[in-house]
Order: sequence, then structure tokens, then C-alpha cells
Amino acid sequence: MESRSQRLALITKIIQNEEVDSQDKLLQILNSKNCSVTQATLSRDLKLLKVFKRPTRDGRYLYSLSNAAPEQKPNIAKSSSSMDGFLSMEMSGNLAVIKTVPAFAQPISQAIDDMDMPSIISTIAGNDTILVVIRNGFTGTNVAQDFAHYFPEIANKIK
Repeated sequence: MESRSQRLALITKIIQNEEVDSQDKLLQILNSKNCSVTQATLSRDLKLLKVFKRPTRDGRYLYSLSNAAPEQKPNIAKSSSSMDGFLSMEMSGNLAVIKTVPAFAQPISQAIDDMDMPSIISTIAGNDTILVVIRNGFTGTNVAQDFAHYFPEIANKIK
């Protein structure tokens, strides 16, 4: 592989088109495509590409890209699968806590962050819990309205 940008493009293509569940598997695929890279470099590349592991319906975890094109983000976030695993959301001051099915917090958090809601600064996700930080000047009611607008399928789960 001649350049970093070519390697990043190849990694992106592999993650989009193949089921990759580990760095070892990704390294093997890259090597089979004549792209020699160390594990440390691959780890930095995955961080740069904002790759994360998403759960599948059969209980596995696969690499996924979090940086979809801006014009695609609303469609991704509004798809019913982006909120699969959402259980509840409760407000408390300038924070909200979202409960999810185990392993669904990361993809749901990413879908929320991708929407760039004006009422939310950011989210922090664990395994089954997401902390939502509400921007100054907004209330829990504003956040609930944003969620109902962007994710109507969960409106009845917001307290």
C-alpha cells in the first residue's frame, strides 16, 4: 500500500463490505490484499475512522463506521434499527439517563450524536446506559421534544 489515505480507504471498504469482528481478522484481510500494517498502526487507523463495534441480532459484534455522510445521517438515525434496544429515558436537571438492552448503548449513543440536536451537548455510553448532557438554556422538555421529533418510535418511553 503506497499511502495512508489508500490504506484508510481500503479499511473503510473492508468494514463496509465484509463482516469483521476483530483487529486480527482485519489484519488478515489487509495482508491478503497486499497491505502490510502493524497492529498499532491499525488501531490508530480505526480510531481515526471512528470505527466502533455494533451488536448484531445474533449476538455477535462487528466493526462499523460511525462517520456516515451528512446527507445520510437522518435516514440512519431515523431507521427503526438505530433505536433497537432503547428501553427508557429519564430526565434529571441538565442530564438525562437512557437505559438500553445490554450492548446497545454505543450504537444508540452514536445515532443520537449524529443528529446534532441543539438541546444536547453530547452523550457518554457504557454497555447498557447512556448519559446525555443537556445544553445550558434547554430543559428536559426540550430534549423530549427533540427525541420525539428525531426518533418518534421511542416517544412513549421518555419520562
